[in-house]
Amino acid sequence: MAKNLGGAIIDLLDSERVDLRAAAATVLAAVGNGDKSVLNALTGRLADPEPTVRRIALDGLADMGAGGIAPKLVPLITGDDDALAERAAALLAQQGAAAEGTLRKEVASGPVRARRVMAQLLLKRGTQQALESVLDQLADNEFGEQALQLVRAEIDQGNDKLANLVEKCATERAKEADRDLRKIWAKAQKAAEEANKAAKKASKKKPTNGNGTNGHHHDVDPLRDPEVVSGTARLASLLRLIGYLARPATQRMLLDFADPGEPRPIRLAAIAGLRRIVAQSEAKGTEKVIETLIDYADGDDYAVAQSAVDTLRGARIPESLAKPFAALAKSKNVMAQKLAMERLPAGGGASAVKALVEALGGDDPTARDAAARGLAKAPEAVLPVTRALLQTTDEQVARRHAGVIRAHRGHVSNQAIDELVDRVREYMDAHFRGKATADQIVIERVLAELIADVAPGKHVELLFERAKRLRKAGKSIEAFGSLKPLLRSRADLDAAIDDDQRFFLALLSLEAAGEGILRQTHADNPVFEQFSRLAAKGYPVAKHLAKEKDVSDEALYALGFRLIESGDGSNEELGAELLQGIIDERPRSKLAKAAKNKLRLTGHADDN
Repeated sequence: MAKNLGGAIIDLLDSERVDLRAAAATVLAAVGNGDKSVLNALTGRLADPEPTVRRIALDGLADMGAGGIAPKLVPLITGDDDALAERAAALLAQQGAAAEGTLRKEVASGPVRARRVMAQLLLKRGTQQALESVLDQLADNEFGEQALQLVRAEIDQGNDKLANLVEKCATERAKEADRDLRKIWAKAQKAAEEANKAAKKASKKKPTNGNGTNGHHHDVDPLRDPEVVSGTARLASLLRLIGYLARPATQRMLLDFADPGEPRPIRLAAIAGLRRIVAQSEAKGTEKVIETLIDYADGDDYAVAQSAVDTLRGARIPESLAKPFAALAKSKNVMAQKLAMERLPAGGGASAVKALVEALGGDDPTARDAAARGLAKAPEAVLPVTRALLQTTDEQVARRHAGVIRAHRGHVSNQAIDELVDRVREYMDAHFRGKATADQIVIERVLAELIADVAPGKHVELLFERAKRLRKAGKSIEAFGSLKPLLRSRADLDAAIDDDQRFFLALLSLEAAGEGILRQTHADNPVFEQFSRLAAKGYPVAKHLAKEKDVSDEALYALGFRLIESGDGSNEELGAELLQGIIDERPRSKLAKAAKNKLRLTGHADDN
């Protein structure tokens, strides 16, 4: 570029006209690569009041690969032009080590948005100095939490190099912060004691409320001392950061800071820091930590107890601590109770199950729900819950217990099923003797529904037992009604009953229909269906019907008549057999005459 021409274009960058400055910047960006004066001129335009000029200058510098301009780029990050800030951040990242010093200096001040960008760039650098400059921000009220989460994000993305640096730096800083905090605390405590003594002395000498009595003063709390607050926040953030690493080697340190002798904010941070360590599937040697957390969860400090519960929620509970953990089901802290109930560990023992069963039948909805979830995951709870169900007379409590047992469908022991069935039989017997109470009738229904879900075969047995007793009492229609639900699914019915039960079901349907079966027109009537299926299998239907004294000849005639007219060959044969039986048993009766006539008309008459 000719010297005079280049100088003239550079001079245009100082023009009052925006269009001339923009044009000059465009030309210089295009042809001035390698010219130091051009680089300096464009760098100066990064502070131009017009965004367009700043953008052209920035793009030109980026294309030229300009270095050493980090101090000029930082103001762009803090500006209100998001696109320009993003471009400046990208260029800063390209500056490498040359920009690190500027970023370390500037990250401590300015808008939070810009500080966040600078902290990200420093973490990407990955040097110890860069990391330490970010860790310095943890105690900052405005930016500390964001700085902490930025470091956490890098750790979570698998940046092992940074994680190793974090462990080293954060551990050293935590020890240093602890020493500093103890000194600050001692100083603040001494100052508070002196201030409180002076205030008490002054209040005794001079009344302040106008009625001749001494006024009152508020004690100075050392925890409110600004230096104590800042030091506590710094140490708490470092402990949380150490916890994010999830490294078992740090658990002893975190456990020490969780000690009751530490300030509550420090304890809460340390307990939270243990969360990832105890949650790792491969974590070993956490017994002492878990034991301590169980103790804290049952403690008097609500905030600490809640933090301990939150940490235990994702922890692997060692078998050796299963019973102490399960004992939290009786804790004075509701959240600890809920946790133990929901996570009833194997090995918790009968006492733990008993506590959950008691909570399930209790009045506290939260405890009930938690107990139900815990019991639903504990196979060993089935029999105790079953026995608790058998002892209750409250329908709602019974249904809660039944719900837990249903959760173990397919794994309910024979012992539990037998006890349920025996109780239903007891209630059934009381019902037929007219001695069943209203509560017993309701509970019997709950038990029967449960048995239908967990032991369908036993439920069918009970249904047939009830139906037989109803029929014996002369209530055939009610007996058939009690078995009618079985007819809803043919596949389920085939799997649930044997031939004798099918015959009994068919017999009840016949007795319920009586002579009215003559008016039936559908061949899929349950009477036809069941007798037809039995006959097709070779079951001696007619022979067995002949032995049933309670089945009238009229009913047999009606069944035979309809079967002959069904249009199905096998049904017709059974119908003819039934009509022939009437003829053989009572040859001179009117029904025998009608049967002969029907057989003759349908071609089923015996030629002999």
